Amino acid sequence: MRTLFLKPLQRFFTEKKFRSLQARRNLSRLVVAKALALGASSAGIADVKALRGSPSQKAAAIVRWPADAESAIVMALEHPPDRPLLDWWNGRPGQTPGNRRLIQIGKALVQWLKKEHRIDARGVPYQIHKGGIFAKDAAMLAGLGIIGRNNLLITPAFGPRVRLRAVLLTVKLVPSAPLDFAPCRLCAAPCLSICPQNAFQSGIYESDLCNVQMRLDEAARRLGKDRGLASIRYCRACELACPVNRRPGLRA
Repeated sequence: MRTLFLKPLQRFFTEKKFRSLQARRNLSRLVVAKALALGASSAGIADVKALRGSPSQKAAAIVRWPADAESAIVMALEHPPDRPLLDWWNGRPGQTPGNRRLIQIGKALVQWLKKEHRIDARGVPYQIHKGGIFAKDAAMLAGLGIIGRNNLLITPAFGPRVRLRAVLLTVKLVPSAPLDFAPCRLCAAPCLSICPQNAFQSGIYESDLCNVQMRLDEAARRLGKDRGLASIRYCRACELACPVNRRPGLRA
């Protein structure tokens, strides 16, 4: 009974503490800075109300939003081409080393929010059917990048070579500013022509054709060095071909 009473009381004082715009702005900066300190390559904040109205959400309407979710901290982790192991799927919890790192960062951020600021927060999985949100839409609204012609989130610092994760908060923070960033406008779009399944032949991304390549990659599962587990090395052709902050000497 005491626990049931304390939780709403704690939330009342937390909400009162961060009621002013300046207090919410200060906390927003702290949260982003903490995510970066924990190891995220970039981070930003999106308003859950705006996320509910995002294009993917409107098209699918399948996200199971927690009733008390007010804000999302969206984190990106760079997956540089010279560290491909970060993106290899090997069947262990979290599936890839990069995703496991993002999960760890999210858990540490949740613990910090509860301990230092008495804010309830929860990490969400990447997959929608497992309780996730549309990560690319969230990242765009959080000011991390834009969704390019290759259907990938493109960031100014890392191009599309990032993976995403989000944590939902029960307080309304100040969203990050959107980016004035249009890398695809004058680009020759090497990402579209390099696709092995020609998934952009209609002028837009066709997921069915991309899935053909994914099945081929799964069939070509290869034995990796990670404890002898076989790894799936999914195609990254369109991602690696993107010229945005592409490292010198990198081949697609």
